[in-house]
Amino acid sequence: GSMSNQTTTRNLTVPKIVAIVGNVLMLLCVFLPYASVAKDSPYREYADEMVDGVRAGELADPSMFKFATLYNKLKDQTSNGSEIAMIVMALVAAIAITAIIALIFACVSKGIPALVFSIIGFLLFLMLNWDFSDRGVVPTDDHSWGFGYYLFYAAALVAVVGAIWMIVSKRREQ
Repeated sequence: GSMSNQTTTRNLTVPKIVAIVGNVLMLLCVFLPYASVAKDSPYREYADEMVDGVRAGELADPSMFKFATLYNKLKDQTSNGSEIAMIVMALVAAIAITAIIALIFACVSKGIPALVFSIIGFLLFLMLNWDFSDRGVVPTDDHSWGFGYYLFYAAALVAVVGAIWMIVSKRREQ
């Protein structure tokens, strides 16, 4: 009856909010510092100097999105630059898209697809991290992982917990 529907909606509110927050944060992390240089780094001191046609300041706290655009800009300067640019852009775009899809499913209270896409987004993020460490981009003497990198782990965890909680809350009602 209508009474049980109301309790279901109420019971879903909190896990739904948790899942939504997690997915929104995952998406935000794409634009937050993915890598960061030290406080006293020349990248900060000489922020307006040009490095390979890019302002040094832009390289101080580059986000995943920034890395994708930078690789695209610099792809002609290295031997397999366009290949790397393609991989990085595809991974970053895929991370953003899976976070958005998971977010949409969370908004309409679909726990299982929200969970699946949150996990896919997290796996893509791990692939990106592996790619960056494998190519020796981050971590290096200059760059260590940034705030957005660490936040992504927390965001994915929150998204996954929210989605599982949604699934469990729905099951319990039936």
